[in-house]
Order: sequence, then structure tokens, then C-alpha cells
Amino acid sequence: MASCLKQLSADDGVFETAIDGVMVMRETRPTGLLHMIYRPVLCLVLQGAKQVSVGGQISQFHALQSLVVSVDLPVIGRVTDATPDAPFLAMSIDIDLAEIRDLLSEIEKDGATGTATGKNGPGALYIEDVDEAMLDCAGRILQLLNRPHAIGVLYPLIRREIYFWLLSGPHGHVLRRLSLPDGHTRRIARAIYKIRSDFSQALRIDHLAELAGMSVSSFHQHFKSVTGMTPLQYQKELRLREARHLMGAKALSATEAAYEVGYESSSQFSREFARLFGMTPRQSMAQIRAVNPA
Repeated sequence: MASCLKQLSADDGVFETAIDGVMVMRETRPTGLLHMIYRPVLCLVLQGAKQVSVGGQISQFHALQSLVVSVDLPVIGRVTDATPDAPFLAMSIDIDLAEIRDLLSEIEKDGATGTATGKNGPGALYIEDVDEAMLDCAGRILQLLNRPHAIGVLYPLIRREIYFWLLSGPHGHVLRRLSLPDGHTRRIARAIYKIRSDFSQALRIDHLAELAGMSVSSFHQHFKSVTGMTPLQYQKELRLREARHLMGAKALSATEAAYEVGYESSSQFSREFARLFGMTPRQSMAQIRAVNPA
């Protein structure tokens, strides 16, 4: 399967495929820190190793392990094991939570549920070993990329099979928590969606707690349990990532980007930007221009 993935991505980087929601990754050397936002996703590492950090909590996963993220999470990642002869190879598959919930009702009728055995990060992130059934599904997806005429018919079936193995295996408890109509994870997910939709606006914790159906103290506790950070930290990471994107994609100045994402103080923005990214906004803009000269 690794050889098949090598053929799909001859260069380093993250690449979309002909299948919507499936991406492949290849790196021939360890990377620096990569700031990203994971949406609900399954990531399978076929070769090499990667480190992810959420809210300061670091998790490692390596070849033949999988990472499941069940809510939107700001993540700092870096490839730690990769060489030209043995590059880091991975694939990611978006998780459709509506389909997960639909399938869960069928699985629970049969009692096919799993028990967690792997390494736990924040409540929305979990790492487990990949079993043969999951590897078989991943291999069939990669084969489909060479048969594009079959993708529309066969990929939905393979994706549903993957969801079955996720729900009935060790990852199942993570996704089941999100599927419970009144579960804490699903209620926190509603608040996360609100923060992401209005991240440039002032944070109203009382409104978010009400949306989640919790007291303010309970909301703080469960939000950090799920995401590994406080609501304010979560919003700050969204703002800073978007500001850096605006500085690169739209050539906004640091001050313009700061106000665009909701900062009232450009000096506070600069301090927090440097703390997250390890460089000032000015240095970041110079780096962007060096990579993408006008």
C-alpha cells in the first residue's frame, strides 16, 4: 500500500485526490511546525511518524496507527520520521458525522461496540493501532484512484465500511460520544461551531454555555476536556491562524489582519502571534514573500 501511495504523490506536501474528502501526504524529511485546523477526520499513517500538539498536549503516532479527530481542533503538527528512501506517507479521510450517527443506530442493535486501548489526547482526539480490516479498506480506496469510473459507486460503500470498523473498534467510544443527542461532546461541538462562525466577535461565554445547555463552570470544564484548551484560547488560535492566512493570501498588513480577525490592539496581536508561531508578523510576512515572490 505504501508503494501505491508513493506513486500518487511524487512530491512532498499534502494533496487532494479524485475522491472528495480523501487526501494523501508525503514528506521525505522531517518538517517544521505546521499549524492547521483538523475537522472531523481519520488519518492513517502508512510509513514514518508524526507529532501533533493540541492545547500544549503532545501526541505521537507512527506507521500503522490511526488518528481520529471528532470535532474541529486547532492543531500544531510536524513530521518526525521521514527520509528520501522511506518517506512519511499518510492518507486522511473526512468523517461525515451525520452518516456516523445513522450507522451507529444499526451497530448498537447488534452490540458491536469497541473498547479504547490506545493513547488519548484531548477528548476529541484519539490514536489507535490500525487493524487488518481498516488497512484493507484503505488499500481499496487507493486502488479506486486508478479506476475513477468506479469512485461514485464504490467509494460510498467503502467509506461506510470504514465507519463501521471505526464505530465497532477502539475508536468507537470517541465517535459515539459525539453521536449522543444530549452528550457533552455533541453539546460542546455546537459551541465550537458558534465560535468558528463568529470568531472575530467578542466571546460571550454565558451565551455559549446556554447554547451548550450547561452552567458556565460546567461549560468551561467540558470544553477543555474535549478540546484541550479554554474557549478563549480556542478563539485566539482561530484568529491568529486566519490573520496569518490573510497576510499571505490577501497581502494585508499585520495591523489590517489584526483588526480583520477581531483584535483591538495591534501590539497584543503581535505578542500573541509571536507566541504561537515563533516569529513576529513582520518575519512571517517576509517568509511568505520569500516562498511566494510577487
